[in-house]
Amino acid sequence: MTVFRFALRRAFRDPLNLLLVCALPLGAAFLPSVEGLGLPLGFQMYGAIVLFDAFLLLRSVVDDGVSGVFQRIGAAPLTPLRYLGETLLAYALILFVQNAAMVGLGTLVQGGRLPAPPLLLLAYTVFSLTSLSISLAGGALFRDRDTAYQSLSAFLMVLAMIGGLFWPLEIMPPFLGRIATITPCYWLVEAVDTLRRNGPLGHYALSLAVMVLFSIAFLLVGSRRRLV
Repeated sequence: MTVFRFALRRAFRDPLNLLLVCALPLGAAFLPSVEGLGLPLGFQMYGAIVLFDAFLLLRSVVDDGVSGVFQRIGAAPLTPLRYLGETLLAYALILFVQNAAMVGLGTLVQGGRLPAPPLLLLAYTVFSLTSLSISLAGGALFRDRDTAYQSLSAFLMVLAMIGGLFWPLEIMPPFLGRIATITPCYWLVEAVDTLRRNGPLGHYALSLAVMVLFSIAFLLVGSRRRLV
């Protein structure tokens, strides 16, 4: 069995993952529009769902890191880079399917209130990669599993709130708005808002590019810390 297939099976061994990665996103697609929000409520908050789903999936990598699996891999034919690469690819596929189901169902339920579904799916997919890389880098900073879980959960919640995934950025104090610009969540909001306003594709592409840069930076931190 390849690492890729093993990671797929391992992801759905936990009933909590089945609930939060499969059922919750589909339920969010049915949430109604709320006055003052540019998108239906479920899609306004969907970035936070992706962020925490990535964390749930990456728990297996955190567990392997603190349990010494990486050291044992280093002495085996399977290299740590291949382990990380195939595991992340499997989890990225899971999140892509989740994103496609969410956007597809949202198109049926919400109709014209959902802007440019293919481009919306692309934005969520890029953010999924960023979310995986954030959890990988965060988990690499800790050697204790409980500390890693608690610290990452708190950090992701703060990141989602400051980045505008729970409420419009316009209602936040100006100083928090400036801080938001250095978070990946902000650039997801910018990409989606550009689609909603039918803004220039160049601005949309810039938002995706910034998220890709965040992904690369966090992946470098996470993989290097895990391999040493």
